[in-house]
Amino acid sequence: MDGMKKEHQKLHIAVFPWLAFGHFLPFLHLSSHLVQKGHRISFLSTLKNLRRLSQIAPNLSSLVTMVPLPLPLPLPAVHGLLDSAESTFELPFHLFLNLKRAYDQLQLPLTEFLHNSDVNWLIYDFAPHWLPPIASRLGINSVFFSILGASSLAFMGPPEKLLLLDQQHMEDLTVVPEWIPFPSTVAYRLYEVIGIHDCMDPEAPDFFRLAKVIEGCRFVAIRSCAGLEDDSLSLLEKLYQKPVVPVGLLPAEVNDSERDENWDSLRQWLDEKIQNSVLYVAICTEFTLSQDEMNELASGIEKPGLPFIWVVKT
Repeated sequence: MDGMKKEHQKLHIAVFPWLAFGHFLPFLHLSSHLVQKGHRISFLSTLKNLRRLSQIAPNLSSLVTMVPLPLPLPLPAVHGLLDSAESTFELPFHLFLNLKRAYDQLQLPLTEFLHNSDVNWLIYDFAPHWLPPIASRLGINSVFFSILGASSLAFMGPPEKLLLLDQQHMEDLTVVPEWIPFPSTVAYRLYEVIGIHDCMDPEAPDFFRLAKVIEGCRFVAIRSCAGLEDDSLSLLEKLYQKPVVPVGLLPAEVNDSERDENWDSLRQWLDEKIQNSVLYVAICTEFTLSQDEMNELASGIEKPGLPFIWVVKT
């Protein structure tokens, strides 16, 4: 991002995350870092999500300009919801494809905002496959920001391979990808492939969306760091044929009044352990394991005999 290297040049940067709080917060943390560099940030999403985000992270959200985008076609009514859903938080997994279709309806109001603003750079998520050509036409530099780590993106492959994934037989995806140059046993299980396909929009599958945002951006920013994923970051640059910039892990900034009451005892426990000896386990906040899955995961965590921290959603 050439303009960001010049300290005297202050930019207007628009950010446009996918409609999930696991995406909103990293985008907001990245925005706060850019604000501290003196840049102006417009955070784009639907009104309901922006209101909730302002309640969850008032200190962070106050640093950026929240720009509500109207959702022209609300989702079909979902049993148990009083209002139309505007985030994955409000929907079961199998209805996520409806949300992606609704997200695509933000194209018109977003284009209108960009056309009438002085935005220099646009940072977007994996889903708006239609956005890079719009940014290019308006003379706006674009960045794909991935909340996934480099190893996950490298596993999925370059854009040309992503575009073919949806045409392959499901069984073909259960082997280690051919582009992984180092020893690995990581591959999809068949049930995982089936689950992924079940929540995709057949008209614009997630693999297609991801390929298009990678192809259309100036560079890829990724929530990672070289010390953690050096090999995968180097591999990604070869796969994408464009710069891949790690922006750090973007941990939440917590002041003393917001600290969990158990943190002091947990920190003391960690300080007593040998460096790199503690296993950390956490599942994304919107995914719920069945009891059988919890039991299997617990069994796997116990087997190595290592001390561990397991974050469990109540």
